Amino acid sequence: MWSEIERAKKIVLKNLNKKFLFITHVDTDGITSRVILQKLAERLEIEAEFLFLKQLTYETVQDIPFNDYDIIIFADLGSGQLSLLKDINKRIIILDHHQPEHVKLNNVIHINPHLFNKDSLDICGAGVSYLFAKSFGNNIDLAKYAILGAVGDIQNIEGKLIGINRKILSDAIMAGDIRVKRDLQLYGRYTRPIYVSLRYWSDVRTDLLNNDSNIVRYLKYIEEKHNIDLNPAKKLSEFNSKEKKILGNELLIKCLNYVPKRWIRFVPKVIFGEVYELNNEDKDYLIDLSEFSTCINACSRYGDYETALKVLMGDRDKYYRRMMSNLREHRGNLSRAIKYVKNNVEIVENEKFQYFITDKIESNIIGIVASMCYSLEEVNWLKPILAFSELDEGYKISARCPKLMCFADNVNLGRAIKIASSKVNGSGGGHSFASGAYIPENKEDFIRYFAKYL
Repeated sequence: MWSEIERAKKIVLKNLNKKFLFITHVDTDGITSRVILQKLAERLEIEAEFLFLKQLTYETVQDIPFNDYDIIIFADLGSGQLSLLKDINKRIIILDHHQPEHVKLNNVIHINPHLFNKDSLDICGAGVSYLFAKSFGNNIDLAKYAILGAVGDIQNIEGKLIGINRKILSDAIMAGDIRVKRDLQLYGRYTRPIYVSLRYWSDVRTDLLNNDSNIVRYLKYIEEKHNIDLNPAKKLSEFNSKEKKILGNELLIKCLNYVPKRWIRFVPKVIFGEVYELNNEDKDYLIDLSEFSTCINACSRYGDYETALKVLMGDRDKYYRRMMSNLREHRGNLSRAIKYVKNNVEIVENEKFQYFITDKIESNIIGIVASMCYSLEEVNWLKPILAFSELDEGYKISARCPKLMCFADNVNLGRAIKIASSKVNGSGGGHSFASGAYIPENKEDFIRYFAKYL
């Protein structure tokens, strides 16, 4: 990978007086890639334009003004759609981490960890973009964006960042931008009372899920047993290390009663782990990188890329307020969507997985809704779930499964959905625990292929 990065660097340095187009994806990983590359372009004094792209498809590739630029750089997309670029007579650099299409193009420098036998959790698109930027000089102040991209892509699924991400994390720490802590893997450490964090924690479905009275009784029981203060109204960040350790150990004991035996040894991974925080950050929603990522997605999923970009670039006044407004709207949409699934949607379960089909939930949030479905009693939390959102032509599909299933059962949703969607003239891919696809109308064939390759 390093040799390809050097090749790409030489191409850029030879063409500093030419026109560049940077095209990036629109999720946290894509937008942090954009920040890294935009700052690099400024430092190199490159004449550059930037374009956000939700998908690289036959239709969208027609709209890219390739002829207006000399060098085109894709980040966090492009690897799985190489065949769409075969007729583009321009020098192209791809900085990506998704499963690549096995196509060789002479005009493309393809930098992707999969091409160099790296694991899918080794590095994200922003990480590849960071290594590219770092090759031009120090630039370690950009490492924090790569770590945010990795957390946004849930590359810390096993409780910590691994592989090349670990080396980038060292750069971010050295730059003084990131701190690492051991903590419980509960969302909302700075922004939610502990009872709310436990209410929505669904990595293991226990009697605490969506049951505030049970949570309060449970915390009271631990208080009395260990003579500590576990006020349900306190945030996790307000507890000391002793209180967190006791709560985590008690939660572990509880969870062991709810999982299959083959999953037991992996349960600690979803309870204890590393958390990553920004130094010198005074906004509660932006300190913890997992929450910061949610805020970015609350903007990007509705097309407000500018707000996420401005906040990442340091504009914390008007754009931060707009980000918080987007977050409130996003959470409202999710709440209404999950209620709709609970009350109006049939969950179809087969031997290997379960799925539902709806035309009432927007495709931009269907993946999050699929994940949230594990909080519903109607959903079997021990099987993967597929959510089909009806489009004008075909379906957007999101596939999710519990983290413990990936650890214990070697499930790979990304591989299954990529093959199944290609069999029905669609396209898809993703990670072992979360993936997506777009397909034409033939959903029955897709379901059959998905079951075959899961």
